[in-house]
Amino acid sequence: MPVDPASLSALPHVIGAERLAPYLATCGQDASRAIRLCCWNIEASSALLGTFAAVEVGVRNAMHRSLSEHHGRTDWWVDAPLTGQDRAAVVGAARYLDQRRGSQDWTPGHLVAELPVSFWEGLLANRYHQALWVPSLAGAFPHFDGRRRDVKAQLQRLRLLRNRAAHHEPIHSRDLRVDLQYLCQLAGYVSAELRVWVESHSRLPRVVDGKSASVAGLRATRF
Repeated sequence: MPVDPASLSALPHVIGAERLAPYLATCGQDASRAIRLCCWNIEASSALLGTFAAVEVGVRNAMHRSLSEHHGRTDWWVDAPLTGQDRAAVVGAARYLDQRRGSQDWTPGHLVAELPVSFWEGLLANRYHQALWVPSLAGAFPHFDGRRRDVKAQLQRLRLLRNRAAHHEPIHSRDLRVDLQYLCQLAGYVSAELRVWVESHSRLPRVVDGKSASVAGLRATRF
């Protein structure tokens, strides 16, 4: 059973005054509640990152499949009209894989996994509307009938939230249930079963439900 973080007197020093300050402000300078809220924030971030990982893999794989089918090759980036920054991201990922695995020992799937979320979000930008979205990428989201820019905006919102969680920033004041709805919605654009998987496996609802009890010291947080 995890110990109450409020009982660990050196923990505020370990975490640091600057990082703990937002939690103290939220908790009216109550040190015990602040340290517990900080621990809950870590737990919520962990749950969010796991949920985002499932959605990210589903989205990027769907985009990769659509682009591969359109260009008739799994290394579609060779023919795709990528702009400078996006082309540079592919070249950088390939160079990294050459160094790590050897130039003959990696597949297009390895490169897909190396490209960041911002790359896939960039492929949904206006500059690629006619070249990529219309002939190919719209098909990656078969259950979406809206505008391309709305998918991009949704992915951007979730990417920025993911980045906050990954960099250990406070997310405790957000309505994480709404964020989960956006994640599930984006998953559903790709596949109904992807959405079911995300909805049924995410720990976020349980973590959010336990927030008040965790801050009060009645529920232990886990990472």
